[in-house]
Amino acid sequence: MNFKTLIPALLVAATASGFGMMSSTNTAQATSTATTVAVAEIGKTAPAFSLMDTDGKKVSLADFKGKTVVLEWFCPTCPYSGGRGARSIHASGKVGALMTSMKKADPDAVYLLIDSSTKKMRTTAEELAKQDGAIKKKLGITSPILIDGDTSVAKAYGAKTTPHVFVIDGEGILRYQGAFDDQKKDGTNYVLTSVTAIKKGEKVEPTYVRQYGCGVRTN
Repeated sequence: MNFKTLIPALLVAATASGFGMMSSTNTAQATSTATTVAVAEIGKTAPAFSLMDTDGKKVSLADFKGKTVVLEWFCPTCPYSGGRGARSIHASGKVGALMTSMKKADPDAVYLLIDSSTKKMRTTAEELAKQDGAIKKKLGITSPILIDGDTSVAKAYGAKTTPHVFVIDGEGILRYQGAFDDQKKDGTNYVLTSVTAIKKGEKVEPTYVRQYGCGVRTN
């Protein structure tokens, strides 16, 4: 599948409500047709998007209206993300443990990975998808990895590192963004605390913790 022609548009509207409706623009042929880009902000509607995963399936934020959605920025070579070693949240099993706990807290919660590494790695979206597919299989990643080929989704969310996570509630409101965890053994996982609070109808605290990891390049 040619990802050069299948990278869909980031569709963001500053006045969007909920997860918004997708544009009728032919997203299979466009890389960016957004006229207004609203950077993600706590307490406001999260930017809508539609991207292809490593299997060539289109995945949109709007698909999960009514569910809590977690976005994790991912890179296959970053030692904090998809790379090897104890610091990697995937290789170390941290994400796997989170998935087990998160599903207990909220069985309907959705976890998505987004890879915006084309410019940083100087590669094409198609090649990045192949590499991510191989890493996904190697590390036993069960969540979809979405390819942000033109990095427009990273720009809209203000993604800074891999990992950098965003937690969106069922109404499409961004409730937390920042670090995956406190990097301590058996420490606090901010994704889990956020998902649990949302499920209980409680206020998410904290709403931001400074993210760590490898930098995300969008230009």
